[in-house]
Amino acid sequence: MKTLFASVIALAFVAACGKPLPQVPSVSDKLDKLLIDTFQDKPFDSGPITVLAEERGELRSFILRPCRGGHICGARRGHVATTTNYWVVTGAYAGRIFYVSPGGDGWIKRGGKLHPMAWN
Repeated sequence: MKTLFASVIALAFVAACGKPLPQVPSVSDKLDKLLIDTFQDKPFDSGPITVLAEERGELRSFILRPCRGGHICGARRGHVATTTNYWVVTGAYAGRIFYVSPGGDGWIKRGGKLHPMAWN
């Protein structure tokens, strides 16, 4: 009850000041992260991954592997950044951005469009 009261007071105070509330992870977000960390494979934990996706009606594979300096290499040396839900790999293959999520799936952005992919 004290937390609810404190939350209402804080919300009223912030509304009066006209400043937005900071983004605080919800219990659901924290539970999702815990489940992902506990039960799903994370990309690059065991080394290289193979990505499969359809391109122009044919199945295509890409190899993404950790390389020196915290980079990810494919056809060339790329960069990796992590977000809440994805490992974002850029520069490893020309014209493609890989959004690799835990558990074996994700997206490839190519030509401004997102295409589903799977990884192992």
